[in-house]
Amino acid sequence: MFYWNVRRGPMWSELSPIQRSLDDLARKMNLTTRAPFEPWLTTAYIFPAINVVKEGNSYVATAEIPGINSEDLEIKVEGDTLSIKGERKPEELGEGVSYHRKERTSGTFQRSLTLPSKVEANEVKARYAEGVLTITLPIEKSAQPKQISVTTE
Repeated sequence: MFYWNVRRGPMWSELSPIQRSLDDLARKMNLTTRAPFEPWLTTAYIFPAINVVKEGNSYVATAEIPGINSEDLEIKVEGDTLSIKGERKPEELGEGVSYHRKERTSGTFQRSLTLPSKVEANEVKARYAEGVLTITLPIEKSAQPKQISVTTE
């Protein structure tokens, strides 16, 4: 959030309640998961968060996607682009039940990212366990480094 250096003067005392209201509005809209002291534009809410590491001749992507059925996930690989699409269905509330606080979102999501090189789409494997999606993406053979022998004469 933006924090002004409130010292003295009538102008600053007028802006302080406006700042608190904007902070409360952002929290209510769940626009941010950052601490209140972090600057407003330094982070963004992106779902799902994805880590990609290179392990040998493969990339391994992991995404935390709790509360989603594996049938509601769609994974596509095209060239060097990985796309994950899914849907978190809303909780069914019983009769006479209402929310006191609702922070967990529901609905569809889609995330695409470009990998450093093309992958063998036919050999991609995906596993979903305990809310973590793990996708193993073998690097295309033509994109893998080749050892060149040097001959002497």
